Amino acid sequence: MTALFVGADAETADGFWTRMGMTFDPGWRVQLDGSTAAPGELFLSDTSGVPLEYSRAVTRALRKNTGRLGVALADSDGAVYAKGVVGTRRTVARTLAGARLVAGPLAVMAAHRNATAAAPTSPASRAAIRGADVVASSWFGLRLARAAMTYREWACAPIRVPHASDARLEVVGAWHSGPHRFWADPFVLVDADESWLFMEELDRASGRGRIIAARIVDGGLRDPRVVLSNDHHVSFPIVARYQGHWIATVETCAKHNPVYSFERPGDPWHENVRLPALPPHTADAVADFDAGALVGTDAATDGHSVLVRYALKGHEWVPQPDAVRVDIGWSRGGGVVDTARGIRAVQDCAGTYGTALGWTSTDDPDQHLARWAAADLSTPGWRGVHTMTWDQDQQQVWIDGWRRRLSPFGWRYRVVEQGHFAQCQG
Repeated sequence: MTALFVGADAETADGFWTRMGMTFDPGWRVQLDGSTAAPGELFLSDTSGVPLEYSRAVTRALRKNTGRLGVALADSDGAVYAKGVVGTRRTVARTLAGARLVAGPLAVMAAHRNATAAAPTSPASRAAIRGADVVASSWFGLRLARAAMTYREWACAPIRVPHASDARLEVVGAWHSGPHRFWADPFVLVDADESWLFMEELDRASGRGRIIAARIVDGGLRDPRVVLSNDHHVSFPIVARYQGHWIATVETCAKHNPVYSFERPGDPWHENVRLPALPPHTADAVADFDAGALVGTDAATDGHSVLVRYALKGHEWVPQPDAVRVDIGWSRGGGVVDTARGIRAVQDCAGTYGTALGWTSTDDPDQHLARWAAADLSTPGWRGVHTMTWDQDQQQVWIDGWRRRLSPFGWRYRVVEQGHFAQCQG
C-alpha cells in the first residue's frame, strides 16, 4: 500500500494517524473523495453509507441550520466502519472540507471497532445541493450581520449543586465580568478556609486571554489578580495538588504548553520543568498526574469534535487510540473531570459556539448523562452556557455563560480577537 489516505487533506488525516501511534497497515485505504472510491477502499460517507458528496444528510443539515452532521467511513459493500458527528459550514463544499479533517480520527476508530451494515439511501440531487448552499449562505449572512453589530459578554456565576436529573440550573449569586474584558472558563478551588476562582480574562484591547485568580467571598469575587500572562492566548485553567505541590495547566495557541506551579493560591505561576508538557495542540485538556491520564481534544485536527486520551508513561504522554471519538456535541471539555462521581463536563460546540454544556461518563464517553442550555438557567437573558466547575467536596459550583450586547464596534472586537490566532505560529 502506497498511502493510507488519498485525496485533499490526506496530510491532516495521516498526521493524526501517526500522532496516535498507528504504524501498522490495516489492509485498506481511505479515499477522501467518496465519488472516486474503488472496491475495497473506505470512503467518507454519511451514517447511511452514502458518499458525502451525494448525501442528502448534508443538504438537510445545511437547510435546517443544525450545526451538526453525522459522518462515517464506509465501503462499497454497504458496511460502516466508524461514525462521528462534525460541524457544518456555510456551503456544501466547506462542510465536506471540514468533514475530511476528521478522516484520520475515523480511521483510528475503524481500526478498533467492527463494521456494521448500513441502510442504503438515495443520493441528493444537484439542485438540492445548490439549494442547501443558498439557504446556508443566508444563515451565514444573518450571523455575520449580527456579529458586526454585537459582541459577546461572557461572565461567571455560582450555582446550586446540580444533579444529572435536574431540568434547571439555579444561579445563586451575581454574574461577574466587566465592560472592557470578559471572564470565562472558571475553575473553583477550595483550600482550607479559602475559596478561589481561576478564570480566563480576555482583554478586548489585545484580544488575548490571561489567567486571573480571585477570592470567593459570600458568592462574590474579591481582589482579582493576574497569575499567568504571556505573548500567547491562554485559557481554560485547571489546578490540582500533586506530590504536595500546586500545579496548573491551561489551553494555549502556543505549541509548547507546560505544566505550571505556584506556592499559594493567588501567587504567580511559573513553569514546572520536572513534569512533562501537555501534548501539543491539545484543547481544553484535563491532566490527572496521580492517575497518569489526560483527556482533551485534538486541535491540530478539529479541536471541537475529536476526543483524545493520553496515558503518562515515565516522562511521556502516550496516546490511547482506542479512546478516540468524533462528536462535536460531546467531545470538547467544558470544565472538570470528576473521577469519583464518574462525570466529565463537556461543551456543545455545534452551531453557535458555547450553546450548551453537558456531562458524559468518564468511563464511557458515549454515555451522555445530562445537558443544559441557556434556557435552563434560572436567570433570563443569557444565550449560552459553556463551562461548569466544582470543588472536590462540592461546596462551590460555578458556570460561565454569554449574552449579546449591541455595539457599533462588534466587528472590531471580533477582528482583534481573531488577529493573534491568524498570526500565531504555534
